[in-house]
This record gives sequence, C-alpha cells and structure tokens, in this order.
Amino acid sequence: MYYIWESIKISLNIIRENKLRSFLTLLGIMIGVTTIIFVHSVLVGAEKFIVQELSTMGSNTLYISKYTWMTGDWRTERKRKPLTVEQANFIRDNSKKVEHVSPILYSWCHVKNRSTMLTYISMVGTTESYEYTSDSSPESGRFFNSTEAERGSNIVILGSQIADLMFENLDPVGQHVKLNGRKFYIIGVLEKKGEMFGNNMDEKVIVPISTLKKYFGYNRRHGVDITIKAKDPTKMNETIDDITSLLRVSRGLKPDEDNDFSINQISQILDFLNKITSSLQILLFVIGSLSLLVGGIGIMNIMLVSVTQRTKEIGTRKALGATKNLIRTQFVIESVILCSFGGMAGIVTGFSIAALISSFTPLPYSISMISIIIGVGFSTLVGVVFGYYPANKAAKLNPINALRYE
Repeated sequence: MYYIWESIKISLNIIRENKLRSFLTLLGIMIGVTTIIFVHSVLVGAEKFIVQELSTMGSNTLYISKYTWMTGDWRTERKRKPLTVEQANFIRDNSKKVEHVSPILYSWCHVKNRSTMLTYISMVGTTESYEYTSDSSPESGRFFNSTEAERGSNIVILGSQIADLMFENLDPVGQHVKLNGRKFYIIGVLEKKGEMFGNNMDEKVIVPISTLKKYFGYNRRHGVDITIKAKDPTKMNETIDDITSLLRVSRGLKPDEDNDFSINQISQILDFLNKITSSLQILLFVIGSLSLLVGGIGIMNIMLVSVTQRTKEIGTRKALGATKNLIRTQFVIESVILCSFGGMAGIVTGFSIAALISSFTPLPYSISMISIIIGVGFSTLVGVVFGYYPANKAAKLNPINALRYE
C-alpha cells in the first residue's frame, strides 16, 4: 500500500511539472466523457419530460382514429372510411367497459370581442363527455350539458390564455364573443395547462360538435376522432376487444375484412420513445467510445514519450532495487490519474453543457449515478488499457543500458 501511495505522489508531481503536456493528454479523454455525459443526461431528461407530458393524457384513455400512431401506413390508412358521431354513440350505448365517450372534430376560427381580435385559434367541437375524456374541467363556469350539445347551442368554453388576452382582469363567464362573426355566449374557462410538445394547450375554444358542424368548416374525409375513458385501467385489453367488436359491427365489416380504424394508446408512444432512446444510446456509446479510443491512443503516445524522457530515472530506481512490478505500477497509476482527471473534467463539462441547454429549452437534464459511473469507469479503463504497454516497456528496461542513456 505504501508503494502505491508513493507512486501516486510521484505521478502527481510529474503531472504538476508538465502542466501543458498533461492538459493536452487528458483533453481527448475529457471530450469523450463530455460527449457521453452530455448526451446521456439530455436523453434521460428528455425521456422524463415526454413521459411527464404524456401522463396528463391518462393511462386508461383510448384514442380511436383513421390513423395508427407512430407505426401506421399513412398512404393506406387515409383511404379508410371516416369515423362518425353515430359510431361513437353506438360504443357509448352498447359497451359496458367504457365510462365516457366523446367524438371530436377540429377546426379554426377568429375570436373577437369589442376591443380584441385573435386569429386562427384552434377550435374543438365535441360533446359533454369531453370534460372527462380529456381532463378539461373548467376553472370557472361550467361545461355544456347533453341538451346543449345536441341542440347545437351558440355557447363556448375558452382556453385560459384566450380568456386572459380578451378579458384581462374581467370574468369572461357570462360575456359574449364572436367566432367567425357569430355571437357566442361564454359558459366556462378551462384550467391552465401550459404547453405539450410545443403546442399551447390554453390557446383553444370548445363548442358543441353539432355547432361546429353547423357553422364551421372541418375535414369531412377524416371524420371524427373518438376519445374513450375506460372504466377499469387494469382491463385495457378487454376494453379494446370490446370496442373493436362494436366498431366492426357499426361500420359493417365482414368477418374476413381487416379493421379500417385504429385504437391508439399512450403506451404506443412510450414504446416508440424507448426504441428511439435505445438506438440513440447505442449511437452515443459508439461515438463516446471512438472519442475515448482517440484519447487513449494519445495517452499511450505521451506515456511512451515519458518513458523515453525518463529512461535514466527508471534506470536509477531499478539500480536502487525497484522491481519490474513497481515500475509498471508507477506508470499505470500515472496513466490512470491522467485519465481520471480527464474523466472528472468531462463529467463536470458534460453536466454543465446539459444544464446550459436546459436553461434555454423546456427539456430538463438529469444527473444520474449511472452517468457518473460511466464517466469515471470508462476513463479509468482507458488509463489501465492504454497505460499498460508503456508501463510494461518501462519495466523491461535494462538498468545498465538505462543509466547509460543520453
């Protein structure tokens, strides 16, 4: 143990005496570890951010559409028949496994009151169940009821940002706005939700679906989307089978025909996300490994130069009784210390860059013990692997020849 401590002190003195050479030597290691730490921190942080964003959509919520999320064939699926309000009602009336069903149409409108006009605002046309399937309970006022939805009343629920922009400190509930020139009565204002994937969830208005169909344009080829809240989150597969059977009946599909609709879940996005992050982590490992390989070669070259420059010192130490093992240990420790310094600098730099990017973007960064272990472990391994050959060469020097070396 004493010899190891002595080797560490000698190595630190040599590094201190050759500051520039030591810095240039560990720079390659630092860059490699920085790459690994930075990308890993951002990836883990981004994954947590996306999972957190998706969690607001509910684990027991199903989304029925013409299109399959993430893995569908868009060219084939766009030829499917559109889904209808009647089919959503058929599921609602016949399924015992669903709690709420809401058909949804999307459009755009201009919103105007006496002093303010907002253009191209997202409009949602739906039924009273949307409050529960999309977690859209009003912060003030109320949601419309089934009678108002069926009648196609000129009523509207404002997103919180729309309400703030148009009415500032006033209570919008009970006021009127014009949507594309038509007068609508405000019955509620939604709770603030913020952004999801860059989309402002508070910049929208909600009207009954029959009202949207009556006054506003929408994509008839696409039809409605249907959002369903299942009764039992632990029986999602059974719920999907039940909905599939009902949709096949309502759409008149024969037993040998494939489904012409898609039932989507949040888990599909999470699975796709896991595949992407796994691929990126492999790519990260390859890039980081190449950087560390280049840094390791630099370490080996510098250590070989160091062996040449310190030939007389090695000869003297061997003449005084130093064994091959002691000389080998001395140079391996020096290599490991250099790489460890590079690794620690890379860890600090990687986390600092990740934190800097996080301060300018909504993506958080993550400091994980795995990242730190990877950084320290890889740099130490590089030090041992690439420091061993020069250390072994130093250990094999003949002390008589070494003392004569000029």
